[in-house]
Amino acid sequence: MKKVSVILPTYNRAAYVGDAVESVLQQTSDDLELIIVDDGSHDATEDAVAPFLADARVRYIRQNNAGVAAARNHGLEKATGECIAFIDSDDIWNKDKLKIQLAVLDAVPSASIVCSDFSARNSHTYIDHSHLRTYFTVLDTYHLAYGDVFPHVLPVVTTGTLGLREYEPVYWGNIYETMLFGNIILTSTTLFRRDVFEQTGFFDRSYRIMEDYDLFLKLTKKYDVALVDKPLVTYRYNENQISGDWNFGNLCDRLIDVFNKNVDGIRGTDFYRKNEKKLQQRLGMYQAQKAYFHFMHEDMESSATWYRESIRNDPDNYAAYVYLLFSKLPVSATRFVRRLKAAAA
Repeated sequence: MKKVSVILPTYNRAAYVGDAVESVLQQTSDDLELIIVDDGSHDATEDAVAPFLADARVRYIRQNNAGVAAARNHGLEKATGECIAFIDSDDIWNKDKLKIQLAVLDAVPSASIVCSDFSARNSHTYIDHSHLRTYFTVLDTYHLAYGDVFPHVLPVVTTGTLGLREYEPVYWGNIYETMLFGNIILTSTTLFRRDVFEQTGFFDRSYRIMEDYDLFLKLTKKYDVALVDKPLVTYRYNENQISGDWNFGNLCDRLIDVFNKNVDGIRGTDFYRKNEKKLQQRLGMYQAQKAYFHFMHEDMESSATWYRESIRNDPDNYAAYVYLLFSKLPVSATRFVRRLKAAAA
């Protein structure tokens, strides 16, 4: 059995981090080390972690606040395992998560990354048992089943030996072309062969958000991925997550940047020629999201600029024309539109 280095970055998550740590230490595959990287928390995170430090498998590292990419990279530098897994301090692993995924790596030698479905809950109750398709909307946007994304699936007789049921298949193969249109990998569900990072490098520290999607695109361009169609992680929503509405403008900027960087890398390929219009429409959608962010914050000049860019790439998005028109009207008119939308919701 391969040793797994589990990297847990955390920042001001005292109320949650203990549950995440416990879920790692209670894994049925116990040949692991847990590296907790505290990214300069100023709450009681250190106190919450302290009781677990008596376990020889746990290391606690504190650094000055530098962002989640830097924290994960710090953990990667200290890792000694043959495999790498990540868990965010909000999330909880199922007890068999690593055992199943290590077995998948053995069953699919060409796969260097294993991910899975995941459940979702808030602080009070479960929202969704199977949340991957809801969270990553690219699959439903393009009406894709897992069999459309992954070229291979393990035979039932094989998945049975991994501790999975017939209705919990394992899909695998190269998924880069789908990933271009949107992420389908939650970081807390991942397990990697360590050597992939030696080939592609670590997380880009200049990204304070979308750093995982940026890295996953580099990895999936080069390596096969296996997906366990079973929730092996519980994703927890909370009011302070970096992916919240307050940071949506930055998320749009990074998403457009990552998308453009990857599309530039495939220009001239058969895939690009066959999908050029579809790729342009995807960029137009991202630009419309950025425009709407400015619209909602009553920055009408920026809103109009981004809606024009969006229409240039996706001229069939008729809602963009309407918002472009309202972006040129007095702010009082846009407030009226927002009131109507709120009333209809």
